[in-house]
Amino acid sequence: MRKIQIIVCGWYFDEFDGKTGQTDYIDGWKYINDTNEFIDVFWACHKKPPKIVSENFKYEVFENLGLEWGAYNQSFDHLKLDSETIVFCIQDDIVVKNWDFITTVVDKLYGSTKVIGNGPAYPWDFDPKEEARLSYWLKTNDTWIDYVREENKHIYNQQFLTFGVRGSFLAMKYKDIEAIGGFDYVNKPLSKGVKDDGTEFWLIDPFGNTSMYLNSYKFTKFFGVEGIKYFSKEYRKSPFIIECGRGQVVTSGERDGKEGELNIPDEMVLRYEILN
Repeated sequence: MRKIQIIVCGWYFDEFDGKTGQTDYIDGWKYINDTNEFIDVFWACHKKPPKIVSENFKYEVFENLGLEWGAYNQSFDHLKLDSETIVFCIQDDIVVKNWDFITTVVDKLYGSTKVIGNGPAYPWDFDPKEEARLSYWLKTNDTWIDYVREENKHIYNQQFLTFGVRGSFLAMKYKDIEAIGGFDYVNKPLSKGVKDDGTEFWLIDPFGNTSMYLNSYKFTKFFGVEGIKYFSKEYRKSPFIIECGRGQVVTSGERDGKEGELNIPDEMVLRYEILN
C-alpha cells in the first residue's frame, strides 16, 4: 500500500483579513489524518503550536531556518522516510477548494511526473554565479551558490531557464527528493532589511524566493519540463488550492486571489478530472 506523508509548515494561520477562527483547513487535515491508515499528517513548527495542532497531530519544533523549505528539509531528517513514500509539502495559509488534489497527485506521481506544484512561480533565467536577490538586501555580495549546501554546489554549474515550484505546495516521491540532494535553502536566521526610506522590514520574501529558485533550478535540471507539472497556469491559484501568500488572501468565496496566468508550456499543466 502506498504511504503518503503530509508535511504542513505551521505558521498557525486561522485568521484572514481580521476574521478569526478560520479552522476549516486544520479540521480538514484532522479528518484525513484520522480516517486514512496510510496517510500521516505531520506539522513542522517554528514555535509551540496551539492546541488545535498539538492535540491532533504529530509535530516538531524546528529552528526557523530557510522558512518553509528549511522546515520541510528538517522534517525529512526527523521523519526518516522510506524512498517510496509520496510526500506533500504544504503551508498552512492555504484555502483548499477541493481535497481531490491528494488522489490526483498520487495517481500522477506513479507516472513520469516527478514534482507537482499548484500554480507556477515566475520562470527565471537562472545563472548560479550571479548575485542572489537576497544579497541585495543583506549587502553581502553573495551569489546563488553561496546559499547551497557544500555537497550540492556541484549541481549549480550552468545557466538556463528554470520553472519555479512555489514552497506553498509541492508533492514528490521521496526517492526523487533524495536524488536531488534534498532541498537547498537559506540556512540563516531570518533578518531585517532597510528600504530606501530607512524603513526596516522582515526579509521574508527575499529569503523564501531565494530558496524557491535554488530548488526550482534543481527540479528543472534533474527532471526537465516533462517532469514538472502544475494544477493550473495561474499564479497561486488552481481549481484545488488557493495560496494565501503569508495569510494575505481571504477565504474562498470572498476573493479568489486571481493574479493571472503565467507563460509556461501547455504540457506542464496536469490533465485531471475534478471528482466532485
